[in-house]
Amino acid sequence: MTGRDRRTPERTAREALEMHLVQALTRCESIAVRDHLQAALRYCRELPPTPLVECPVCGRVGLPERIQVHDCSEDTGRD
Repeated sequence: MTGRDRRTPERTAREALEMHLVQALTRCESIAVRDHLQAALRYCRELPPTPLVECPVCGRVGLPERIQVHDCSEDTGRD
């Protein structure tokens, strides 16, 4: 992965995948490849939602990739 491809807490794997597919569609010149990219984008958008998880330390709830990198010193996320 290059520095630009790394996921951040602001972008999930699904969001990154969709962004790359959309960018590929804008640059694609082959009709056959465009059809495959459009199908992949449809399937990406139809994926089931990612289940939320709870941080075992502070109790904050969120997407797994965001919980892995969150700061437990922030508020607990519970109301």
